[in-house]
Amino acid sequence: MDGETNHNGGLSAPDEKTAALARAFDSAWERFIATEGAEADTDANRKRLASKIVALSRAGEADEDRLAQSGLIHLSVLAEAARLGSQPPAPIDGIGTSQQATHAQAFSPQTVAAMSAALEQCVETLPLQTPSSALQFLSARILEQASRGEQDPERLSRHALEALRNR
Repeated sequence: MDGETNHNGGLSAPDEKTAALARAFDSAWERFIATEGAEADTDANRKRLASKIVALSRAGEADEDRLAQSGLIHLSVLAEAARLGSQPPAPIDGIGTSQQATHAQAFSPQTVAAMSAALEQCVETLPLQTPSSALQFLSARILEQASRGEQDPERLSRHALEALRNR
């Protein structure tokens, strides 16, 4: 991020808070692109990540690692929800896709927010160095429950953590 213009017309160094937000963004962005691939490198994803990190900072979070991890989780949940929403529903028990089309995964902003909050709650209960495979498992369980209509972050989180323990 750029610093502010000083009284001599030059750029001054950004303040420490701005620098910390930039480092958190860069950390989350690098991991997101490493996981999702170059096709995820879009302005929309950058704006989503920046908005999440800034919102968390305004809510009082100051730890760079937590900002980066929360931003990464948020963006990963959104990416997974988009993937699920773009998949045609599979026929189940002889029901054709025309009848199942009403069950296609298109998540409302409220549901996406609930999924993101649920995953953040899960992460808060786990050790800091949780393997990405565990986070992917938790995300999948949360998405599974949300696709069944669950929108309560507490219940989504509890179900995902129980599934992880029973795995």
